[in-house]
Amino acid sequence: MSFKGLGVKTDNNPQAFRAKVSIRKSVLDAIGADKGVFDAFAGSGEMYSAVWKAAAFYTGCDQKPQRDGRLLFCADNRRVMRAIDLAPFSIFDFDSYGSPWVQAIILADRRRVAAGEQLGLVLTEGAGFAYKSNIVPEAITILTGLRTGIVGLSKKQDAVIDKAIAGLARRMSCTVEKRWQAEGRTGASMRYIGLVLKGKGLDPQT
Repeated sequence: MSFKGLGVKTDNNPQAFRAKVSIRKSVLDAIGADKGVFDAFAGSGEMYSAVWKAAAFYTGCDQKPQRDGRLLFCADNRRVMRAIDLAPFSIFDFDSYGSPWVQAIILADRRRVAAGEQLGLVLTEGAGFAYKSNIVPEAITILTGLRTGIVGLSKKQDAVIDKAIAGLARRMSCTVEKRWQAEGRTGASMRYIGLVLKGKGLDPQT
């Protein structure tokens, strides 16, 4: 896998773990290890051990209890994100096996990004099965305007993702400053994506 500039196609990496770690390290380096991370699909802690433990602070969320010393909410991450203050976090990890866009929309609606501020976002997009059935997840419809029934969506997955990211950036009043992406070789057509978003407007520090 190679990481290239915004808008440039990336190489594939069949080793998902290494790809996911590399993308997260790139996001952490870009945003800064002095920032906080919210990990919405914390799981057993592989990404925490490999990357996020280097951040200033970390809060995870998982519906299964994890007794490994991490600070975790044991709950539906959608309910947690609607209830807590998201302002302390500058990096959000949405490592959903299916579609991460519901969580991304909650983030957009509840986490204001100040002019000039950078926000890191990690997405795992695996809605390939839905696209093969020409089904558009509701959150994708909200971000893109696309609707269920469009033929050939599975062949246009990357174009749908591009459109969703653009829609999310508009909703957050941000520009996409950096993007890293790797492709998994599974039936779900996984995409591993890292983004650096920057709040629009004049930076008050300049």
